[in-house]
Amino acid sequence: MPSSRNIPLVTYVRRTLVARLAFMAAVIALGMAVLAYMAEERMLAREVVFEARIGIEELADRTRELMVMDNLRPREAFRKTLAELAASRPKRRNGKVVYAGFSKPDIEGAEEYLDRTFVLHQAVWDYVHSGRAPHAGPGEAWSQTTVIADLLCVHAVLPLGDPARNETGQAEIVFVPSPEILAAMNRKSFMTAGIVVLITLATTGLLYPVVLRLTDRLVAFSRNMQAANFETLSLLGCVVAKRDSDTDDHNYRVTLYALHMGEAMGLDADQMRALTKGAFLHDVGKIAIRDDILLKPGRLTREEFEIMKTHVRHGLDVIDRSTWLRDARDVVGGHHEKFDGEGYPGRLEGADIPLTARVFAVADVFDALTSRRPYKAPLSRAEALGILIRGRGKHFDPEVVDIFAAMAKDLHERYAHKTGSDLKAELIDMSWRYFQADAETLV
Repeated sequence: MPSSRNIPLVTYVRRTLVARLAFMAAVIALGMAVLAYMAEERMLAREVVFEARIGIEELADRTRELMVMDNLRPREAFRKTLAELAASRPKRRNGKVVYAGFSKPDIEGAEEYLDRTFVLHQAVWDYVHSGRAPHAGPGEAWSQTTVIADLLCVHAVLPLGDPARNETGQAEIVFVPSPEILAAMNRKSFMTAGIVVLITLATTGLLYPVVLRLTDRLVAFSRNMQAANFETLSLLGCVVAKRDSDTDDHNYRVTLYALHMGEAMGLDADQMRALTKGAFLHDVGKIAIRDDILLKPGRLTREEFEIMKTHVRHGLDVIDRSTWLRDARDVVGGHHEKFDGEGYPGRLEGADIPLTARVFAVADVFDALTSRRPYKAPLSRAEALGILIRGRGKHFDPEVVDIFAAMAKDLHERYAHKTGSDLKAELIDMSWRYFQADAETLV
């Protein structure tokens, strides 16, 4: 999967952003559905506990009433009350109490009620006596929703009796909601999720055109900025070329040669941009070299050549002042290195020389040999290529020389006799797509 940095901005907005918004809508909707369901569970538990409290109070009152009317002992009166409860078993719209257990500290054992008409009554009985439920102390109350045999149930423990009369005890119940109640809870959860999705989609629909328009403007602004940078790059290269000769054709040709070689070698977009910048600015440091040395028609003395070599350091000083130009360092700093380590300024050897510098070195020397200069006539393509081949493994990377040798004839015939605006137009057409891609992607 391509990283987001390589995705065009417009594509990112139109496809990736929409997909992410849809994904987030689904996640939020699911989260809200879960929260809604949990809220329904809490409401159900509160309702059950409230009704259970009322029922327990009625149970206690009826027990006292039987103790007085029938002159029964508390335990006998309580059992009779439970029997009446089991016999009446009023139907309730929201569900039923399947299990009820009652205990008091002063009475040994506990009284329990189990609705055996309930299909899964044994599962409820086993759950209650499994010891999995939390233990509540005297006078404490708690309730929770739990799943018994794949059914949502409410399990609650409530205080029993009147502490003022020393009638403390506990009542434990398991309440099973009716299918209608469970269906209503599910409907509310799905409705909440649906509403969240609709709100998210509506918000996305309102914001999407605005985001898309801003993205288009951002892309246009980025293209303009990149075009301005590209023009500045060309201008700097032209300034240097004008100091060294009457034309900047060499800069155009050597950059075209290098780009064709880079494409043949499969360099990526970042490397192609760095190669373009470095090719344009490879000799930018010559603006710091004195005219009597830079424009000298004859051979330089040893001292003059040492001064000439400083143009590499000056060039690095220039491009380091610009963040946008810093990826040209490899070419600017390494185009005079030699494959055998006899070059300058770092005497780098083999693969230690950056690949873009090795590519450019072949293009630079070939164009210098086949171009007319004030102090020499141009060599033929065959003569220049022979020099490059003899320099394989010494001055030049053998692999780069071999790749260039296969395309040298076509490139030389195509560019050797073009000048000025023709070379510039073709160079812009070829190189701009790499800078344009940079302007339109998330880099």
